[in-house]
Amino acid sequence: MEIIKGILIGFSLFLIIVGTLAGTFMKNYYVRLHFISVADTVGGATLLITFGIFSSHHFAYLLLAAVVILQGPAITHLLARGAIHDKINVEEDRWHSHKR
Repeated sequence: MEIIKGILIGFSLFLIIVGTLAGTFMKNYYVRLHFISVADTVGGATLLITFGIFSSHHFAYLLLAAVVILQGPAITHLLARGAIHDKINVEEDRWHSHKR
């Protein structure tokens, strides 16, 4: 059981770290947002589910995993809609520059 727990935790951390690092090197805002959102949602949920399975506080961790699974895409959607609404030029090499 300890080996399975270690593999699941390692997989979760791998997803979070690689997705976040890959997202920082993308040039388009929406691609960055996608990489980071998927990495955090899947990695975080997998980590919480692993803790829920192998912990004495099953319900709390599984409830937190459900919240992460539901709120991750919702927040990503709101960030993307906000960028569209504010007409942020996301196709620039440096989308975060102050040129408008």
